[in-house]
Amino acid sequence: MEEFLNLEFFTLRPEYIKIIVFVWSIIKCTILLLISIKFLRWILNKFYCKLINKIELEERKQQLLTLKTIICHASEFVIFAIYIMSMLFLFGIDVRPLLATAGVLGVAIGFGAKRFVEDIISGFIILIEGQIRVGDYVEVQGMTGTVEKITLPLITVRSDKTGAICFIRCGYIDTIINHTMNYSYAFFAFDVAYKENIEHVINTVKKCFQKLVENPEYNKLIKQDIEIFGLDEFKESSLCIKCRIKTQPKGQWIIRRAFNTIIKEEFEKENIEIPFNQIVVTNAN
Repeated sequence: MEEFLNLEFFTLRPEYIKIIVFVWSIIKCTILLLISIKFLRWILNKFYCKLINKIELEERKQQLLTLKTIICHASEFVIFAIYIMSMLFLFGIDVRPLLATAGVLGVAIGFGAKRFVEDIISGFIILIEGQIRVGDYVEVQGMTGTVEKITLPLITVRSDKTGAICFIRCGYIDTIINHTMNYSYAFFAFDVAYKENIEHVINTVKKCFQKLVENPEYNKLIKQDIEIFGLDEFKESSLCIKCRIKTQPKGQWIIRRAFNTIIKEEFEKENIEIPFNQIVVTNAN
C-alpha cells in the first residue's frame, strides 16, 4: 500500500513523455489546421455577404462568387502546405533541403509545363475580365451547358442535353459565347398565310405580349417592350414575321415557351392561319 501511494510509482519514463509530447504536437497541428480552414471560410463568407448587400447587379454577384471560390481553394492549399511542412518537422525531417530541391525541381518542371502555365494565365484573364462565371449558360469549345466550377486552369461545364460534365482547359479556349451576360433575347419567327393582313397579325402579336406582361410570373423576367421587325421574309407558302423580347439572363427560354403558347391560342381566336405542310394521298382504286 505504501509503494502504491509513493509518487515515484506514477512517474513516467522519459521515452513515454516524448511519445505523449509528439502525439500531442500532431493533434495540436491538426486542430490548428481545421480551425484555420474553418476561420478562413467564415471570414470569406462574411466579407462576401457584406459585398453582396452593396451590389445590385446579379452578374457582379456571380463574378464575386467565382472569385471567392478560387481564393478559398488557393488559401486552403497554402494552409495545407504549411501543415505538411510542420508534420515533416515533427518527424525530424529537415525541410530546408527539401525546399531547395523543390525550388530547383520547380524551375526544371517549369520549362516543361508550358501548357499548364498557359492554362493558369488564360484562366486568370478570363476571371479578371468576368467573361464567364459560375451558373452562366455558355458555349465553349463546341460544348454547350451550364458552368458548374471555375479554377485557374480548368472550367467545368455540364451539358444541357446529356448532363455530362466537360472539363475544358483555359489555355485551349479561343471563343466563349455567354448566353446569360447582362441580358438575353427571346427570338421569334412566325409564319402566316399569304392571305393574312400583316397589320392585323402585328396587332395580335402586341396583344399577346400584353397578356404576357400582365402575368406576374413572366413580367419580372421582361426587361423592355417587344421589338417587332415586321414582315421579314417571303417563303414558298407563307409570310415570316419576326420579333424579339429582351429578358433577364436565363429568362429567354421561359419567355419563349410562354409566348409561343399565347401566340397559338390568340392566332386561333383571331382565325390567323399558320401554314403547315400537308400531304394528299389519292387512292387509285
